[in-house]
Amino acid sequence: MTPMTVSVGTKPLTIDDVGAIAERRAIVTLSPDGREAVRKARAVVDRLVDEKIPAYGITTGVGSQKDFSVDPEAIARYNDLMITAHATLAPGRNASPQVVRAALAIQLSLFARGRSGVRLELVESLVARLRVDDLPGARLGMSVGASDIVAMSQMAVPLIGRAGAQPGGHGPAPLEGLTAKEAVSLLNSNSLMLAEGVLAIREQRALLDAATLAGAMSMEGLRGNLRSWGEKVDQARGQPGQIRAGKALRAALANSRLWQPGEARFLQDPLSFRCIPQIHGAAEAAYDFAHSIFETELGAACDNPMIDTATGDFISHGNMETTACALAMDTLRQAIAKVIEASGQRIHKIQWPGFTGLPTSLAAEPGAIGGVQFLNFGHIAGATVGAVRQAAHPAMLSYSGQLDDGVEDVAGNAPQSVAETVRMLEPAWTVVAIEAACAVWAIHRRSLDIANLGDGLRPLVARIMPVLPIGTEGQKVFDLGQIVDMLKAEFGVADSLA
Repeated sequence: MTPMTVSVGTKPLTIDDVGAIAERRAIVTLSPDGREAVRKARAVVDRLVDEKIPAYGITTGVGSQKDFSVDPEAIARYNDLMITAHATLAPGRNASPQVVRAALAIQLSLFARGRSGVRLELVESLVARLRVDDLPGARLGMSVGASDIVAMSQMAVPLIGRAGAQPGGHGPAPLEGLTAKEAVSLLNSNSLMLAEGVLAIREQRALLDAATLAGAMSMEGLRGNLRSWGEKVDQARGQPGQIRAGKALRAALANSRLWQPGEARFLQDPLSFRCIPQIHGAAEAAYDFAHSIFETELGAACDNPMIDTATGDFISHGNMETTACALAMDTLRQAIAKVIEASGQRIHKIQWPGFTGLPTSLAAEPGAIGGVQFLNFGHIAGATVGAVRQAAHPAMLSYSGQLDDGVEDVAGNAPQSVAETVRMLEPAWTVVAIEAACAVWAIHRRSLDIANLGDGLRPLVARIMPVLPIGTEGQKVFDLGQIVDMLKAEFGVADSLA
């Protein structure tokens, strides 16, 4: 498939743009208006240097060394030294290729908005590097949420011929060195946090959709009462997220025999079944919040100082602070954790004869052998739900420090929040896969014809059913990973962060 083209310039990137670039479904070009914006901003920087105006990070040091001026003759060397010094390597998690691609694109978009003041030559070198996919390395976990200083420096040093976190990253058009303002612009952004955060939000969207479908499968397996999922119930609550979740659940169960009178086993089901629209609706609202915050940040000027071409001046600011991103990601992660917690409850309920009317563990008949508990699905679910809940703890308030001689005394901690969201993904996918497997097992145990299931469930149930070791439990080791892979493929996750 021919890649689409994403042109960076005065128009900000979208989350979908970043996803396409990360997955190599799009190539990046610099638009004519972006070129002009870069030239205008650079002219401001050149004038500040020529006139020896004290300007943070341009003609002075940075951080606690901001009050020391840099001799004009030494500015180029100072920038090379600063980007290299700030790239200190420490043991840590390496950024994946898709995260690095996304971060490079976000950084390019920032420069192309004309607020940074770097040279056009630098921007073109970055575009060329991304185009040939010669990716630099970056170690995550070294930012408190006031710019990804260390990791962004690691991504930048190969541009001037120095070794970074891994081989490569020079690109086809490396530079002989940096000039005024370029080191601080290259390192002073949240591009890596935003990149991993955006990709995590996209995968959380797929995970939530998969969990919704698995919940509908469980309702079929339990023979739950669908009256509690009626449109009138959602409209009476009035929450947009619940209305959207309820619509998705009813679409999955469209034309199911379960809607017919007499199919439901109980007048009222356990809350983990009955309240899926409410719980998933809250997650829908959290997703909307996180999506909005992060998409806005893709167009935000966080490079400090910002160049104001309208006045020909520079502005020191605090736009690199990431509390909004941390709050959004913490909120989404906790909402998804609640979805997973409820999924874990349904996994246990659907194995219990008192709720299902089926043999213990969904075995073929009562006895010591067979069924989902014979495969330890319940224990795996308990462990992975616990891992999700631990990752859900908020990160926003976990930082307290006095960096740079007390100047940087607060930080948003968004990188840690994003990291916890990524850590949550693997166990969360496992829980959803176990729920889907148990639900399909119950559907099989009831001898329900797939044709009588909901329209939105039939294709996936038909794929999962033959993979399950129903009737052959214990004859060979079963791998839940194949169910996880099915779900990811169903919901468009090509390069999982998990």
